[in-house]
Amino acid sequence: MSNRMRGAPTPQAHPEVPSPAAPEIAPVTGPTSAPTTAPMTAPLASHPLYLQARDLLLRRIVDGTWKPGGYLPSEPQLALDLGVSIGTIRKAMEDLVGQGLLERQHGRGTQVVPHSSDRSRFRFLRFVHGDGRPFRPVARVLAAGTARPDAQDRAALGLGAGAKVLVLLRTRSEDGVPLIYERIALPAEPFAALKPEPGAEMLEEIYVLYQARCGQTVARARDTIATDRASPAMADALGCAPGAPLLLVRRVAVALTGDPIEYRQSWTAMLHYRSDLD
Repeated sequence: MSNRMRGAPTPQAHPEVPSPAAPEIAPVTGPTSAPTTAPMTAPLASHPLYLQARDLLLRRIVDGTWKPGGYLPSEPQLALDLGVSIGTIRKAMEDLVGQGLLERQHGRGTQVVPHSSDRSRFRFLRFVHGDGRPFRPVARVLAAGTARPDAQDRAALGLGAGAKVLVLLRTRSEDGVPLIYERIALPAEPFAALKPEPGAEMLEEIYVLYQARCGQTVARARDTIATDRASPAMADALGCAPGAPLLLVRRVAVALTGDPIEYRQSWTAMLHYRSDLD
């Protein structure tokens, strides 16, 4: 289902973002297997048991006992640790598989799913060309630095007084042609290790870097579609006229803990937004 949004709402204010020093973003290394965890002794008292078991398994992923790319202990071992049946454990794990957090590997066990560029594009990239062709972008950072959050940042990220955000301005291009202009706001403290370098190309999907550099895994995202008009900065980046109509997609991405960790605004004049409903 493809939607091309048209309209002429009032353009949004666009913050100036100071550029910090330019540390290098280290390459993402491959995943490693996590060791078998110690027994989990939290009681499972209320109904249904499989949801309680699921939440305990998820807690081990969140606290790093099982890291992205690592493998869980066997189902019999987990059932023994939690004092429940293998059927209960299996149903709990299937729930996490359905959420895209676990993946069954034939002959190897159940893996905590790591973000990879291809996987993140498949799950989270909703922009396509008008004829339905996939969009395969390369991102370039225009500016990055800490700033005071605006009202939209505070509302989307649930930030309190005195909070700071790391703001990234970037374009996403294909074959050297910029097709998306983006502003990304992140809570400053959890993402201090991200350190994007202005002017550098980000060859990895940014969710891979969130996970590998900052220990922040995006579990799901909520997108809202609107329209806007190009500010001078957007027009310059996208090669369109100031005031030209743009599709605007606002995204709030949520971590494994359920906390919002990214507020993203993406503007484009050339691409469509597609969501496949099963």
